[in-house]
This record gives sequence, structure tokens and C-alpha cells, in this order.
Amino acid sequence: MSALTRAELMKLRTVRSTWMVLLVLPVVAVVSLMDAALDPVEHNTTVADFMDVSLAVVSVVVAAFAAALVGGEFARRTVGLDYLAVPKRVPVLAAKVWAFAGLGAVLGLLSTLLATAVVTPIAVGRDVALDGAGVAVLRVLAVAAAIGVLGALGTAIGVLVPHPGMAVGSVIGWQVVEMLLGMAFGIGDVLPIGLVTAVAHRAGTAALPVAFGLLCLYTASVVGVALLVARRRDLA
Repeated sequence: MSALTRAELMKLRTVRSTWMVLLVLPVVAVVSLMDAALDPVEHNTTVADFMDVSLAVVSVVVAAFAAALVGGEFARRTVGLDYLAVPKRVPVLAAKVWAFAGLGAVLGLLSTLLATAVVTPIAVGRDVALDGAGVAVLRVLAVAAAIGVLGALGTAIGVLVPHPGMAVGSVIGWQVVEMLLGMAFGIGDVLPIGLVTAVAHRAGTAALPVAFGLLCLYTASVVGVALLVARRRDLA
């Protein structure tokens, strides 16, 4: 891990908002499971079905959190302090991407573990076959990594939309667009936020690397554009 990434992680550890999200997001994940718990018709074929809404909510929150913090740094011009310490902008911005990816993975791990613990007895009560231990562990790890990638994507959005409110609005707006496209054309599973639930469903299958790779491709494309834009942005 580079010194720049460690510095970004230290900044995240020392702000109150990070700890608030760490405490609140797993609770949000469990509350989001109520959709599955109260709907015995739509969510009753596999364990992963119970977590669809919850994982989508967690993904949006992680991406929005990253976008808000990074967008806020540009809006308040505090990112200029980073640029003064390290004049080359790309390494600074890349460190932010890695730091929020790591934070997103931690948030994803906590949320997915708690969601799995909650939905398992619900699934048993409805005679839904449980996954093997290997598949369950793979799902938790794969989803945590996928939500980490969404953290990196949110960072890039914060760079491209240098205002916290507008950056969060962009993340939420994209989720709405994904939902509409999914309903209209049935392509929700191949769009960025929808790919997190796709990763959960494809755990233990040959399609898992394809879903995760596509999510990484989306994120790498947006991050690349963000780095190009930020290199030339005038902070004055």
C-alpha cells in the first residue's frame, strides 16, 4: 500500500462521517431486507433472492458516500492541499480511489455478513434450499469486493461532479436510470449497480468472473475519464 493511500485512509478514519456510515449502513442493509421478508411470492427461490434490494441499497449508499466526500473536497478546494503536498495529481486521485474501494469493501463485508445471517432463518422457514458453506462464503467475499468497486466508482463520480450534493444526486439519478432501463429492456443485471446483485446470484458459478469483470470494466472506464478531467481542472 502506498503512502498516499495510507494517508487517505487515515483521513477517512479521523472523520466522524466514516464511523457513522460504518455503524448505520449494516442496519440499513437489514431494514432493506424487509422487502423480502414480507413478500413470500417474489423472493422465495434462492437465498440470494432475499438480498437483492438490500445489496442495491448498500451499493448506492457506498457510492454516494464516496462521491459526497470527494466532491466536497473539490467544492471546498481542500483537495488543493493534497496537490501541494504531491504536485502530480494522478497519484493523489488514484490513492483516493483505492482508499474508498477499501472502505467500500469493508462496508460491503459487514453488510453482507449481517444480511446473510438475517435471511438464512427466513429462507429455512420457507423451505428454501440453503447454499453450501463454500458458496455462501464466496458470495460474501465476492459481494464485498463488488461493493468496494462501487466505492471506487463513487470516488470517480465525486471527481467528475465536484459538489457533494450534485455528486450524490448523480449516483441516485443513475440508480433510477438503471431501474428504468432494467424494467424496460431487462438489462439491469449488466449495469453497474445491478451487477452487485448479479455477483451475489452467480457465486459459485462460471459466470461470476464475467459479472465481476464487467463491473470492474465500467469502473475503470469512469475512473479513467475522471483522472483525465481532474488533471486539467483549474481549482481557482
